[in-house]
Amino acid sequence: MRKFFAILPAVILMSACVTSKTNVTGKSGIDYEKYRNVEITDSTPSAQLDDANDFTGESRFNTKSAYGDAVVTVGTKKFSIGPTAGAKEMSTFQASIDKAYRTAKSTYNPAGFTYAMSPAGSINPLSDVEVQCILSQDSADNVGQKTCDLFFKSLKSYSAATDTNAAL
Repeated sequence: MRKFFAILPAVILMSACVTSKTNVTGKSGIDYEKYRNVEITDSTPSAQLDDANDFTGESRFNTKSAYGDAVVTVGTKKFSIGPTAGAKEMSTFQASIDKAYRTAKSTYNPAGFTYAMSPAGSINPLSDVEVQCILSQDSADNVGQKTCDLFFKSLKSYSAATDTNAAL
């Protein structure tokens, strides 16, 4: 009897591993007949290659375009929004940062100019916000410091003018 219970799992395992001869093409819903006799041919005309039409690509790292440049963080400032800052204060701060961005962008028009914000508060993450001024490397060399100084100066004046905690 012990041999039977020892051999039974082995027989079940071997029968499970045997491939089934299920006719997949006989299933209803898909008609495979029109695909069986189709010859696979390349109907595109063959192109003749010669050295005159040789394409040499240009590396994007060798060009001096705004999209091929590396980006540089020119400046970082931390702004205090308030100890109980929430969605309302954050939307007010976002509006002031958008105005400051448009002011700096229209004044110097640097290539690749953008900003990044990240929460920096210890207890309430929105109480302090760190803002980075980011430019392309060429613009950072030329007008980067002027752009970021104007950006942060405008941001400070806009956020001070719309500060909701000043009235409290």
